[in-house]
Formats: sequence, structure tokens, C-alpha cells
Amino acid sequence: MDKLLAKHFPEIDGLFEHQKTVLSFIEKNMKTLSVVPTGGGKSLIFQLASLKQQGTTIVISPLKALMIEQVIELNKRGINAISINSDISFQEQRKLLRTLGIKPPKLLYVSPERLHNQFFRAALLHGIKIIPLVVIDEAHCISQWGIDFRPEYGAIKPFIEFLQDNDYFPTVLALTATLGIQARHDIETEFEIDKTNIEPNVIRTDLKLNFEEVSDDKSKVELIKSFIKTNNLIKVIVYLYSINKCEELSHEFPGSTFFHAALDPAVKLSRMEEFKNSDSSLLFATTAFGMGINIPDVDGIIHHDIPGSVEEYYQHVGRAARDNTKCPIGNCLMLWSEKNFDIKAQDIKRDSIKKEHLIKAMELLGLPYSVDNKVIVDENVFTVNDGKYGRPNMKLIYRIFEKHGICTTIGEIHGKPRSIGFKKPTTAWQEIVGSLKPGRNNYLVAAKKSGYSLQQIINHVYEQELAGNIEKLPATERQLIIEAHYDSLSEEQIDLFLKENAEIQKVKKARLDELMQLCTSSDKQLYIAKVLGVPYSS
Repeated sequence: MDKLLAKHFPEIDGLFEHQKTVLSFIEKNMKTLSVVPTGGGKSLIFQLASLKQQGTTIVISPLKALMIEQVIELNKRGINAISINSDISFQEQRKLLRTLGIKPPKLLYVSPERLHNQFFRAALLHGIKIIPLVVIDEAHCISQWGIDFRPEYGAIKPFIEFLQDNDYFPTVLALTATLGIQARHDIETEFEIDKTNIEPNVIRTDLKLNFEEVSDDKSKVELIKSFIKTNNLIKVIVYLYSINKCEELSHEFPGSTFFHAALDPAVKLSRMEEFKNSDSSLLFATTAFGMGINIPDVDGIIHHDIPGSVEEYYQHVGRAARDNTKCPIGNCLMLWSEKNFDIKAQDIKRDSIKKEHLIKAMELLGLPYSVDNKVIVDENVFTVNDGKYGRPNMKLIYRIFEKHGICTTIGEIHGKPRSIGFKKPTTAWQEIVGSLKPGRNNYLVAAKKSGYSLQQIINHVYEQELAGNIEKLPATERQLIIEAHYDSLSEEQIDLFLKENAEIQKVKKARLDELMQLCTSSDKQLYIAKVLGVPYSS
């Protein structure tokens, strides 16, 4: 390991003890959860592990910016790494997957949404012989009890089971910078973690935490200006939750800029690089900015809007002073009022799931109308906005349905039978499409009429795609294949789901209350340590 470090990362003198510990667990094929503070070298752990082992390490991350940044950096260091993400054109994605086996990468970065994709799975089976390690980055996104919960992370466990069913038996490494006690238990249970490694310095003394109560939001602008001037801050991120507010506030600060999810991908990449490489900058951003990105010299983090919990707050401020040789102190300020906390509490209450949402979700997923217990739905069903009952959180409800066995995801496919164009149609494909009546364009109908099973049809499409025999594979026609285990919900099931959701809302409110207590706590670091369940002595 020392030789690999010296060869590929010569600027790093040696490994921290927590890195050595986790690497020793991986070498023993032990499933591990590691909680390491921002700047503690989480990525280096799996990058070194991938170099030590044969095969391709799969890194699951929700952060496109992190994928792009790490892939560029690894390639510069002579390490073959690729990422497959939505910023890459669909045609380029197809090319990468078709050629995956020609020179298999040491690290393959993907988003959790990719894991259900049947083409991605087929390409792995076709091109990758050994998968020694699956890395779950930003692991706090797994648990509904954790900050930044992402229902898409529900695809990870079925994906690992898919690998095992196909004779790949990877070790699992889950990594995060901040994790509460309940969320930690959730992750350990879901992935049957053998070892949990909590770095003793999760609570960082190089962060100066300031909290300022305000009478109204108008006064926040002047307080931000004053805080930057008083502390001589050079590179500052101001966090908000509103896209419009990011742009609006940026106009009040000459020379500043803004960053949010609605920007064009090229603009986002440009602004990220601009902020990262500048000596002095002020950025107004939504809270995803900075996650996993190596910006070593941020000396100021300001919360214009309050986060939802102590965990989320500490995740954000941890993005300051990542490298104390370039930035020894991170000055942090959270601006808050009782009204801000009241509004946040109302948001939590408004986001609760209702009975009508569950019933509507069953309809939108088509579960009552399954064919041979199968349904196929367009991906846009997960962004549906229903005017009568408000917006059902389809991603969250689908995760609940999967968790309780209402349905199971078989996989994601591109295109419909008649929409796919073969260069040289095979006999099988002619029989499949020929079984459809004019005007019909449905995989389930084709499976029922052609004599081929649904999985055989899907396998055939992607076998031919990998062989280069498919000319047209629609990028925008993305569908999810679901196996339905129930065609309706009983009152008992509805009551169970609503009670579970009510408990989660209750916990979210309790965490918001913890954050309010932090604002007036005398020993901020000690209070944070107790909430996170990590060691610290003041």
C-alpha cells in the first residue's frame, strides 16, 4: 500500500490511522461503514483499495461534480477511471458501455439511479470479470432517518444482490462525513455491516461556529457583509434553499456569483471550476454545492437559510478549511430566527404523506392493472404533479412500496419494441415485433404474444446493443419494469405506511429542535458530538 501511495499520490506523506484501519477491513473482505470528517481522505481509501485489488471497483455517488472531478484527477495520475452520468450524451454512454470490457477501468463511478438500468447491468456482465469492491459514497443518503435522504439509494441493495446472483461477491464500503446514531444503525442493518469505523476527530476544532439571531430576513444581508469584512474572509459560500433567492442575493453583492441545480450543466461545471481555482470569491449556492468536491481553501461558510438538523448543518460547515496548510480556520455563521424555525417546521408537516398520495401512487404506477404481475411505467411518473391532492412524493412512496413488498423493481429499459432500430434484424426480433398488432408498442404484450419471456426480450436487446447491432436506441424513452405483488392497498397497509411516515416527520421535527438548541448552546462542539454520537472532549 505504501508503494502504491508513493507511486500514484507522491504528495501525500503517509496514511492516517483511520485510513489504514478501513483498508485492513477491506483486505479482510469485511463490509465496513466509515465516518470520516470532510478532508479526512475518504476517497483515498477506496482509490488505494482499488489499486491493490484485481478488477473494477464500482463507486456509487449522487454527485456528478465529484465523479467528474475525481475521474479527471485519477486519469492524470495514470489510473484508469470513468464515470457514466447524465452530463455525458446518451450516444457516448452507449459507446462507453459497449467498450467497457476492452480496457476495464480500475474505478467506475455511477449514480444510484443507474443501478436499475438493464443495459448497464448487461454491460457489466459482458465486460467486467471481477468486481472486488462496491463503494457507497455519501452513505447518509441511504437512511430515511438521515440528512439528505435519497430514495434512489434504495437501488443499491438490489444491485448488490444482482451481482451476487451473477457470481460477483464484492466487499461493501459505505462512507460519509456526518451521520446520526439512528441513521448509522439503519445503514449497518441494511448492508449487514461487519465493522463501523468512526474517526475520533469527526468534531473539528478548526471550525469557528457562530450563530446570530435576527429580527427579520432583511437584516441578513448586512450581517453577511459585516461577517465577511470583520473576519477578512476570502473564499466564501453562502447557503440557501431557494434557486431564485440565490440569484437575487448575488445581485446585492458586486463580484459574487450563484450556483444551483437549474443551471445548464456546462455553466455549472464552469462556475465550480471558477470558484475552486479563484483566490477570492463569494458564491451564493443551494446546499448540494461543495459535497465531495475538493476545494481546500474555503474560509467562510454562511447559512442564510437554516438547515434541517445538526447533522445537515455540520455536513455543510465541514466544507470549510479542508486543507489547514492553505486555510487553517473556517469561519462559519448561521443566521436564524424563531420565524425561520417555524416555517421549517411547517415545511416538514406539509411534506407528510397522506392516504390519497398512496392510493394515487398505486394508480400512477399501474399496479392494479398488471399483466402477469408486471407493469412498465415511464420514468416521468416520478416527477408527476397531481393538482387535486398536491404533489405525491413518488420516489419516496415507491421506496416505501419496495420496502414493504408491494412491488419489486426488475429494471430500467430504453425504448419500446417498435422504437428500437436494428442494423440487421435478428430472427428473434422479427418474431417479437411481428407478434404486435399495428399500433401496439409494448414489451408486456410482446412477451405475452411472441413466446419469449420479458427478460429474454430485454436480454436480447442488450446483447445486440453490446454487439453493435442496434442503430437506434431512444435516449428519452426510459421505462421502469416493475413486478406487482399487490393490486390494491388494504386499510392495514395504509395505516402502517402513514404511521411510519408520521414517526419520520416526528423525528425530523425533533432534529430541527436540536438545531435550535445548538444555536444557544454554550459548548457547540460538545453538543454536536452528543447529537452525532461521536467522541469529543472539550
